[in-house]
Amino acid sequence: MGAEAGETCTTAALCMYDLSYRPTSLPRMGLGDIRHEHVIAATEEFRRLGREEFLRTYGFGRARSYQLVLDGRRYDSKAIAGVAHGYATGDFLSAADFSGGAATVARCLRELGFVVETGAPSDNRAGLLARLRQLRVSRGPGNPAPSRHQPLSLLWAMARAADDRPRLTPWPTFRDEVGPLLVEFGLPNAKATPEYPFWHLQGSELWEVRGIPAELAMRMPNVGLFNEHHPQAGFTAETADLLCDPVTRLEAIATICETYLGDIDRQALFSRIGLSGYTTAGGPLTPWAEEPGGADTDEYGRSAGPAPRREATRSVIVRDEALARKVKELEDDRCQVCDTALRYLNRPYSEAAHIRGLGSPHHGPDELQNLLCLCANCHVLFDGLEIYVDTEGLVRGTRGDRAPRPLRRAPGHPIDEAHVAYHRDLCNLNARKPAAS
Repeated sequence: MGAEAGETCTTAALCMYDLSYRPTSLPRMGLGDIRHEHVIAATEEFRRLGREEFLRTYGFGRARSYQLVLDGRRYDSKAIAGVAHGYATGDFLSAADFSGGAATVARCLRELGFVVETGAPSDNRAGLLARLRQLRVSRGPGNPAPSRHQPLSLLWAMARAADDRPRLTPWPTFRDEVGPLLVEFGLPNAKATPEYPFWHLQGSELWEVRGIPAELAMRMPNVGLFNEHHPQAGFTAETADLLCDPVTRLEAIATICETYLGDIDRQALFSRIGLSGYTTAGGPLTPWAEEPGGADTDEYGRSAGPAPRREATRSVIVRDEALARKVKELEDDRCQVCDTALRYLNRPYSEAAHIRGLGSPHHGPDELQNLLCLCANCHVLFDGLEIYVDTEGLVRGTRGDRAPRPLRRAPGHPIDEAHVAYHRDLCNLNARKPAAS
């Protein structure tokens, strides 16, 4: 093997371990360099990062016509091909570097043995929400309230979707995780029977069960057959694809809660079910403050030494500091809610607050249209869903204990109303009474 070939292999190997490395000396190659293992590596990174972050990282939009289907999951085919090309050659292609379509991306992936479907799945968000409102829930004798088994099971599955976990779950896992939820949050005196939602959610047309022989699937199998065959169940591929969109997922969660779980403590439910990210506008709060431990104290409770330290490793989102400075400059470091201008160390102090949080599960964009300039106090209230902006541009309290006042907007500071609506929906979801009409 010549020096040039050895250098190319070394470069490709570097890219496998350092995705920030982008060589500029390699010639642009066609999609013919991609192999099956390169596509698999790209899909694994897609799942690890999540769809929105994957597309944003590599400069792609959502697929409109062709989607790669693998193990029940859907992937944006052109983005997968561009990243797979990077794994193959070290040259990561962006959307502008090549054309997609039947003759290029779809053909390449199909020749490698992958399934590529023509036409994006139905984007019928309204249809999804309508089916959620029309679940065929049972009613026990003497109890007119609808059973919570199916709604709780769907929320549990949505938590898995938000966490980017496999959409199909084996029966033993479903039984062991959903069963206790039905005891804790189901109707009083209702028997916990996870096998019923596992099977009967198929009637919603949003759910499927695999692994039960056809001759046994004419009627609901008994628990013994579930234990024997270990079937899997979860959202259909189309439903799972719709729920990948954070806005749709929030609307779906809100629909279930408002339709079937109106009197449940939602913060307690979300914390228990894995949806605690929906109790704040910025994602889950750090649990460090609740961890045990502290400095030794004397008999009077005074510290007997310096505060203890612990080593910690965490992953943080890298924000665009230029955008934060921009919104502060536009608003002259004055809070857009209360008009306060703070100073700290003899300098103006304000905070750039994202309307729709950057992290999971909200996946908001880091852009000027998604930023407000707030004081520290209003920032905490906004992220804690204590205040929101109504459809008229007035800031209100979710508890109804604040006089409304206009959200001040400086000229040249665009705000995307879709992000404001998302935050308002979060407030509605967590409020005892709807925060906005």
